[in-house]
Parts: sequence; C-alpha cells; structure tokens
Amino acid sequence: MDTSPLYVRHINLTTLYRLVSGSIVLVSIAGFALIQRQSVRAFSVIYIDGLSCFTLLIAGLLMLRLPGQWRRIGQLVALGLAMISGHLVGIAIGLLGVAVLSERWPNRIAGAAMAAGYGLIGFRATSWHLSMSGDGLNSISFLLLLAGVVMMVGALDLPAAPVPPPVDPLATVTGLVALLRLFSVGPWNLGWQLATFVVGGTLGVSAAWYALTSSDPFAAEEWITRSLSGLAIIAIGCASSAGVAATGVLLGHLTVRRLTQPAAGTSRWAGWLLTGAVPGTLGFVALWSASAAVMAAGVAALAVVVWATALLLMVAGGRQIRTTRRWASTVGAGVSLSLGIAAPALSRWLIRPISDQLQGGLTPYGAIEPWGWAGMLALDAGSRIAATAPGVVLLLLMGLIGALAWLISRWCERV
Repeated sequence: MDTSPLYVRHINLTTLYRLVSGSIVLVSIAGFALIQRQSVRAFSVIYIDGLSCFTLLIAGLLMLRLPGQWRRIGQLVALGLAMISGHLVGIAIGLLGVAVLSERWPNRIAGAAMAAGYGLIGFRATSWHLSMSGDGLNSISFLLLLAGVVMMVGALDLPAAPVPPPVDPLATVTGLVALLRLFSVGPWNLGWQLATFVVGGTLGVSAAWYALTSSDPFAAEEWITRSLSGLAIIAIGCASSAGVAATGVLLGHLTVRRLTQPAAGTSRWAGWLLTGAVPGTLGFVALWSASAAVMAAGVAALAVVVWATALLLMVAGGRQIRTTRRWASTVGAGVSLSLGIAAPALSRWLIRPISDQLQGGLTPYGAIEPWGWAGMLALDAGSRIAATAPGVVLLLLMGLIGALAWLISRWCERV
C-alpha cells in the first residue's frame, strides 16, 4: 500500500469531499422539516426557504459523483452562501464564487453577468434586502441574469456539435436556481417570459436533436443535459407554481442521469427506464411536468415544442443504450422508477414549499397538484384540468385491464 504524503493527502481530500457532500445532503433534507410552513429568517441577512434546501440537496448529490477537488468544495460553499443569503450582495458574491471556481471561462463570464444583474437590482432598489428589492428589477438586470444562465447551462456550445465540451453540473444548477430566485425579488413581465421561452425552446430542441444524431454516447449525454436545462428554462418562464414544480422534477431527473451515467453502459431495461420513455419513471414525470406547465399557462404552441423535445430526448436516450450491465445504472433505474411512482407525495413535501414561498413573484396561470397515488394533475388559472399523469394506482389498473384483455383474447382463440 502506498503511504507517500501525496497519496495520504489525496485520501484525506477524498474523504473530506465525500463527508462535505453527504453532510450537505443530510442537512438539506433536515431543512425541509423546518421550512414546510414558512421560511427561516435570521439577522436580516439569512433567508432559508424551500429553494435553498432543494438546491443544496441537488448540489450535494451531484458532488458525490464529481471528482474530489478543493475547488468543488469551494463551489458548494459559494452556492450555499448564495442560497441562504437574504441580502443581494451575498447572492451576487455566492454566484460569482461558483463561477470563478469553475474550470470553464464561459461560466466565469456568466457568473460575472449574474452577479452584475443582482447587483444592479440592489443599486436601483430602495433596499438591498431580497424581499424588499422589487422596485430595482428592470429589463437590463433581467437580461444580464438570463444571459448568465444561457452561458452557465452550456447553450453557447451549440456550434460545437457534434462533440460538446463537458458541462459543469454545479454551474448548470446554479444558473437555473439563480433565475428561480428572481421570483423572490418580484413578478416578471410578459416580455421576460417570452425571452425565456425563446431561449429555452431553442436550446431544448437543438440540443435534443444533436443528442439524437450523435454517434458518441458520452457526447449525446452532454447534449441531453443541455436539452433538459432548456426545458427547465421554459418551465421557469411559465412563472407559475406548475413551472416551479416542473423545474424541480427536471433537476431531479438530470441529477439521476448524472449520477448513474448511462452512457458508460447499462442493461437494456435499465437504460429505457432512465430515458423518460416509460410511464411512472422520474424522467417521464419530468417531461410530462414541463409540458403540463406550458399547457396550464395556455401556450399551446410551446407545448408542441416541449413534446417534440421530449420525444427526441426519449429516442436519443434509447439509441445510446450500451448493453453493458453496471451496478450504478441498475440502481439508478430502480431509483428513477421509485421516485417517479412517489412523485405525487414527494412533490408535496419537497417542491410545493418552493412555489409557496416564491408565490409573490409567480402568476396564477397553472399549478401541478398531487392526485393521491392516482397521479398528478395540471390545473390552469381557472382550476380546470389541463393535463394528467397516471400514478401507481392507475398504472396498475391499466396493467390489470391489459392482462384481462389478453386473457379474454386467448380464451376467444380457444373457443
């Protein structure tokens, strides 16, 4: 066994890295118990809500798969500062810290743009406190933030087809939640929503097409990550509770794929469970949620774009299945199925607090409500059902009906 100082130092860093990641996951889960009814505020500068806990949960899980490096720990600390800060300066410094510690220059520029956006809001507002800075939000600050998000999620890599550079998953999460946090500042106007629809739709469809046509499974996985980010931007642009719920589920699906890395090999059944093509899986619920949020918002044309993107993603994921059995992908497929079945209950506990606590900046145009174990419902502004997703009970009933139909057909053949 190698006992050199360099080897021991590497072991210590890896241990610390895993310890920090695991601790963040556990603390964020415990935090959900504290913020179910209301957010936690302290010393006028600390603000912990559902978005804070959910972001740190996703970031902690993603770090478990990333190589142990000091800069990753620094990124997580900076992201934590941004997410628990109730002061715009703290948010700006945190976002800038995540970007500066990234390996990619576009991410660093993006972090500077997002920090400038939040800084401009505070400069124009009567207060630098997050909840009292709504009068400082204008089109310039919004466009700075949106431009930063576009760079963070890797949209500028579209001309790099067919082989994109690896995306930084922590930077992707940071960009998307920075855009979500803007609802804590104040509501958006229709022009800003349209801008997110255009950006998200372009990224979603283009990246999904590149994933479908790529012959390299690892390159396809990078495009799939970017396409899911595009769908998340669309969902955020809906500026509704349904959009927030869809963003949360999409981030969950993205996290499962990054942790399992199906491009490295998976059994055929596990690979299809991870594509989102199988009803009842987390991926299917995520893609349905994005479409349901758009339909609930009444933007039918955009719903077609979302479903086209979802179809391309399903086929792209299926084409890249490499029949090499791996423990990680098998477990990941089981986790995806379990989370998809439990999505109605989990959305009530994990995601609903986010939309409830961002309510001041959201519109009433759409909500996704758990329908017990029967599934989930997307409701429009008039509380009418815009879309439904079957849950475990309905799936079992559908399976039972299918089995009965098969038995009846066999009986008829014998008669």
